[in-house]
Amino acid sequence: QSNQKPPAASKRPVPPMRAAKAHAACTVCRWWSLRLPLSMLLLLTWSLPTAPAPKGPRRPRIYVGIPMNWPITKESQKVNLRSLMETWGSHVDILRFYVHDKQLEKFPVDTLSTELSIDLGPYIQPVSMQRSDRLKERHIWEKMWRGWQSAARYYLNDADFFVKADIDSFIVVENLRAYLSFYPPSETHYLGHTLMHEWAKFNLCFNSGVGYVLSRETLRRYGQRLNYGLDTVEIHERKYQCYDRPGPLEDPNTGGCLRELNILPGDTLDSEGRQRFNTFRPRDLLFNMHYRPDDWYWRNKMSIGKKQLGFGCCSPTPMVWHNFKTGAGVFDKDAFHELEYVYHTQPYTAKLKAIELDPPSKQLFQFRPDELTFSVDTHRNAVFSKFDEDWKVGRWLKQHPELQPCFQTDSTCACSLPEAKDFPNGLQFRKNSPCFPGGSLKHGGSCAVECKEGYSKFIPRVEGKVYQGNTENFQCDGGMLMWPMQRCLSTCRVPNPPNSNMILSPGAGEFLSVGATSKISCTNSLHTFEAICRVDGRLHGPVHACSAANHCYRYSLRARGSKYQNEGWDELEFVGGNSVYFHVVPVASGSREDPVKNCHVFNIDEQLILVATEKYYSEQETILQTGTLVTPLSCANQDVEVLTASKESVACSNDASFPKF
Repeated sequence: QSNQKPPAASKRPVPPMRAAKAHAACTVCRWWSLRLPLSMLLLLTWSLPTAPAPKGPRRPRIYVGIPMNWPITKESQKVNLRSLMETWGSHVDILRFYVHDKQLEKFPVDTLSTELSIDLGPYIQPVSMQRSDRLKERHIWEKMWRGWQSAARYYLNDADFFVKADIDSFIVVENLRAYLSFYPPSETHYLGHTLMHEWAKFNLCFNSGVGYVLSRETLRRYGQRLNYGLDTVEIHERKYQCYDRPGPLEDPNTGGCLRELNILPGDTLDSEGRQRFNTFRPRDLLFNMHYRPDDWYWRNKMSIGKKQLGFGCCSPTPMVWHNFKTGAGVFDKDAFHELEYVYHTQPYTAKLKAIELDPPSKQLFQFRPDELTFSVDTHRNAVFSKFDEDWKVGRWLKQHPELQPCFQTDSTCACSLPEAKDFPNGLQFRKNSPCFPGGSLKHGGSCAVECKEGYSKFIPRVEGKVYQGNTENFQCDGGMLMWPMQRCLSTCRVPNPPNSNMILSPGAGEFLSVGATSKISCTNSLHTFEAICRVDGRLHGPVHACSAANHCYRYSLRARGSKYQNEGWDELEFVGGNSVYFHVVPVASGSREDPVKNCHVFNIDEQLILVATEKYYSEQETILQTGTLVTPLSCANQDVEVLTASKESVACSNDASFPKF
């Protein structure tokens, strides 16, 4: 049957994929005679036609960005994250999770990395957001447009195509890479599952956020548009125009921004009108979908959509599946590994002839003009008198005609260099460089950078390896300024010892990188300690033992809560130096500073801890400010105060609780 000629009435030759389908169907019929379970039949049917890897130099490099709430606390979310990284996430070239930078400061990534036995650090992309990252508020749009801005700045030349996915999306990377090999990344392409339900109301067709693709040229233009700045509006004001706004609707807002740049969704249906980018799981699309013309999924798809029911839903070489959940917020823990087996193990395909991918049409998204209830012009604008120019395709470029040359493929526009206040911490232009903050950089030009005195150079890792791309230069590509990957970490200058009893090694005047330590030894004691260089550029650690090696104090404390009293609060003890101050400090529940890590279980964001703080001064500067946890107190659902703190002199010993971090 695979060699059967097409009917004479057919005007289009049977693509290789259709022949493969016939072969697969025949195989399934033979297995059906053995009465195998339906699940096995589906596995065979869907596993057979997997696209071969692209041959030759046209192997597209794929970057994937995923917005993610932080911290991840539910066990189901942790399992899903680990499954993603063990399966399809391991097949892309660059994988980045967009995380609110302030949340990362409260909840460092190290804890989850240890729990999952995966080094998550190289995959986390901090995003500087103005809004909060609370799950209920879900400001995904701000997180994604800032994430795309970061991708354009730092990774534009490191990938050919840039994919937005969700944490519960499964990308069939081999199929996607083979499909994208038909598209030059130097052209504008915006590919995915096109939704049309807002076409009549807001003149908008866009690709679903479960998994859409931007070519490098599309991201270059989009990054430029974002660099010009987005005005802020309320959530429903100027809906789906390119503005910064609160709320979760990332995919229509992305479509609205690209619409203003004359970039519309491309046709991603296969030769039989089936979807390659799927917004649901296979089982849902095969068995649970019903055509409802007014539903968001089907609206304005008309006869094209009616064909996409049952086994006509999806291409045999799908690019994306989505919505692998068994309930609200509960992920299907086995789904990703099952699909990994189907698409990457392929026990039967080795016996079949190579299956070629059904090539794309390279046209804009499909629709039937005669079936729409409204008219569409040649630019695919919905023709309604209520639409002013602000809702039409290409409106931003029309409003800024002087910028139009910068949004062309052969652009030679210059780039504006950032002001000094916008530079990453500690970074500056290299000495004797002709570049200066706020200046201009011509197309194809570069400006070298270096770290200021007192900072050390740091190159982040990409996929676990030291980044090998642009690390030391601002570069200009047709109006899009690409930033160097280099970072500068504060270093600490070792101060003069506060007294003659202390010896520091490395000694006074030397510099330490962040995380490095200086050994503290005392001439009048056998004790040795360490002071550590922290990101604030200061050395932190214990010093009181050298100045009062035989004069330590035991503090007896009493604490009281406004709502309830925990056992032992009348018998708190701490051994320290002469000048100790006690404070009740709130820390984020689950953070590195939280020794209990359970308050978030009760929907309380902070844990109260009792901290002892000591300050020591030299003649010219504050040398050390040390703090030590005395005890965790309670969750921050009440006020806790220290009532009394008495002290008595005790002999210092090797097991004394000297403050240190």
